[in-house]
Amino acid sequence: MSSDIDFFTLAMQVIRDWRVIFITILMIFFVSIANYTVSYRKKRKVPKTKKVKPAPVPKPEKKEGEEDEEAPAAAE
Repeated sequence: MSSDIDFFTLAMQVIRDWRVIFITILMIFFVSIANYTVSYRKKRKVPKTKKVKPAPVPKPEKKEGEEDEEAPAAAE
């Protein structure tokens, strides 16, 4: 019975030691960083929407017999 009490007092002294507490916190920190790096996924890049340029209006084709309205009259 007294060996059980001695065991628990020894265990409490070990757990309360500052070196054990420091190493435990350090291990938790490194394990959490390792877990983050293993499970890290990059966000998907959202493609930028390209601005649609309006199609240029095709100029009406000239027929052989018609004169161009914009051209100055040579006779005048």
